Amino acid sequence: MKTDDAARLVRKHVKSNTYIIKDDAFFEKSVHVRGNLITGTHVGFWGDLIVEGSLSLGNRSTVRGNVRAESAFIGNDAELSGILTTTDDTTLLEGVRLTEIDSSGSVTIKPDAVIDRIVAEGNVEINGKASIGYISTKGKVIVRKT
Repeated sequence: MKTDDAARLVRKHVKSNTYIIKDDAFFEKSVHVRGNLITGTHVGFWGDLIVEGSLSLGNRSTVRGNVRAESAFIGNDAELSGILTTTDDTTLLEGVRLTEIDSSGSVTIKPDAVIDRIVAEGNVEINGKASIGYISTKGKVIVRKT
């Protein structure tokens, strides 16, 4: 991606050290953010995504590689092909599809999520119906009907 292209797709909020990516953007190579990251909807990452702060991945976004962040908020119908690793809490909204979560915090899952494997230090809270292959936690597994 050329520098001009990146300037149109990414903005920075200096006071909060937060980068904001516009809707429908895509990145062919791995992305490393030294701060927080908020993406719009339908943003694609074809490589790894490394965020040295909090991540808020927009609805219907896709990451083909691994994701690392301090904390993560993954939007509706997002898809992560690699491993999502967080050092703090993770929230997955409706319809999220991912291979694996490895979290040092707690994990909250909304309905219709499809997850192959969850490893968490904290609690795993499942709200509604979700398809989960394996759960390992040092905390509690909490299941709530919606």
